[in-house]
Amino acid sequence: MKLTIYFDGSFWCGLVEVEDDGHYQAIRHVFGPEPKDADVWEFVTKRLPHLLKQTGAVATQKKTAEKKLSPKRMQRLINREKRQPVVSTKAQIAMNEIREQAKAANKSQKRRKKAEYADKRFQQKQAKKREKRKGH
Repeated sequence: MKLTIYFDGSFWCGLVEVEDDGHYQAIRHVFGPEPKDADVWEFVTKRLPHLLKQTGAVATQKKTAEKKLSPKRMQRLINREKRQPVVSTKAQIAMNEIREQAKAANKSQKRRKKAEYADKRFQQKQAKKREKRKGH
């Protein structure tokens, strides 16, 4: 799990990237003004577990086993990551896929509710017609 906090021009945001068992999750959280340590800690301990349960994961290819890195190489890799843009392409793709999945689910649910409503209205009209034909 990796949490990156960055300034996107108007707000401070946090990008959480989780990769485990061939699944990849990316969550973007807007902190607003510059977050204090307490704000970040509260997000990690309280909000993040719920967000991880709510958002879907995208399947990824499994990596080969990584060998242990020397401290100098690790430091070089960390510095290289610092120079890269904050929002990675992989995270953007994952967030877009999750958004598309939610969009498709909402669309099908909306279509189903609309059909149920139309059926209900039709049944009401039919019942009203029958009542009119009956008379008093």
